[in-house]
Amino acid sequence: MKIAFVSFPTLSLLPPYHGSMGVQTYTIASALAKCCEVLVYGVEHKQMGAKSGVYDGAHYRFFRYAARDRLLFAARNELSSFVQISSPISSSNLLFPSFARQVARDLAKEQCDIIHVQHCSQYVPVIRAFNPKAKIVLQIHAEWFSQCNLAAIERRLRSLDLLLTVSDYITRKTRRDIPALADRCETMYNGIDTQEFDHAKDYDAANRRQEKRLLYIGGVWPHKGAHVLLDAFKIVVARYPRVRLDIVGPGGGSYPLEECFDLADKSTLSSVAPFFAKHPVAVVRAKLGFGPSDRLEYLDLLKAKLAGDLASKVAFHGFLSRPELVDHYYNADVFAFPPIWNEGFGCTPVEAMAAGTPVVATRSGGIVETVRDQETGFLVEKNDCQALAEAICKLLENDALRESMGRAARQQALERFRWDKIVAAMHDRYQRLCQVETGRALPLEHVYGAT
Repeated sequence: MKIAFVSFPTLSLLPPYHGSMGVQTYTIASALAKCCEVLVYGVEHKQMGAKSGVYDGAHYRFFRYAARDRLLFAARNELSSFVQISSPISSSNLLFPSFARQVARDLAKEQCDIIHVQHCSQYVPVIRAFNPKAKIVLQIHAEWFSQCNLAAIERRLRSLDLLLTVSDYITRKTRRDIPALADRCETMYNGIDTQEFDHAKDYDAANRRQEKRLLYIGGVWPHKGAHVLLDAFKIVVARYPRVRLDIVGPGGGSYPLEECFDLADKSTLSSVAPFFAKHPVAVVRAKLGFGPSDRLEYLDLLKAKLAGDLASKVAFHGFLSRPELVDHYYNADVFAFPPIWNEGFGCTPVEAMAAGTPVVATRSGGIVETVRDQETGFLVEKNDCQALAEAICKLLENDALRESMGRAARQQALERFRWDKIVAAMHDRYQRLCQVETGRALPLEHVYGAT
């Protein structure tokens, strides 16, 4: 079987500096390359200087997108600094169409059995036009909102053979929002690389430490709830002073509002409005060199919350390599993950669980499918810093509870979210898909997630 993966065009795909979706693509491609011919397509500009070649058995091809596409993308980002744009760029036809065309033409030469597209519904029609016989799979990692023009997405995907999502939350919502895709929409969870988490946590050594370690890993953007975590951390420190917080991940500015929340949900929008406010005059001053960049506004807001001794207890680490991330997971006593949007899957809580670290998270989208409340950690309501702090303190103050939940978390992660099992299920699904002579996939009742 010959399989191609088409990545989201802004992704870095090669280790050690690849994010959660890049890790997923690289891990699956490497595993399938042991039994299949595998191609992976990405954008050269995003690969940290890496060139096309064979990496861990899979053939990677990196194309440069057209200058016009780069200019349009940059212009759209600049415009979003001044005004609220309703249509998300992730589902827009302006998302580097030259990359999609280059990939589609190259795939036509390769004659692949399966073409697996990551998140880009707008790439499916052009890929189908050049590859009429291939089975095309689209995998989405976040929900579609009403501002995404669901009718247009449905039209794009009429020829799609299989739509995978990363959680039952997204599967159910997609089936409800686009009924025409319901019989081709299934759940395939993300996973963890067991080689990265090949040893158990040393709880005895951790319990002997005088200072406990609270950890957050993820984007430092408003929808991920870092501000809620800092509000909770103030409460935690007042009750349990011997603690520090490490915040790891990229960010600084505001991830686009239209990519995070449904613009028809007025109550949610009102609660997050301060983080996404547009300040045209300030933006112009920054561009002319007379003021700070607007990209630092959210990070500045977070740091402003850290007065006095509290500032010495919080460290912002930015983007780290995979080995550094794994070390942080193992060294943490509690992992906190407080998104205020509906998380598609949430890779970092599962990775923390694999390291034996209990998780305190919000009831957010797919998180309720991975973190088991009262068993592998605690789940609290979104935007509730008091509840978040209470759950964190329960774990910090009780070594036995922290260890028992950490051990349960590791067991759950290794049993339910191993890449080897998930890739085996995916390979089996591909095989059955290729046996179908019509344009529709066979129904699948359960592939690592209740559907």
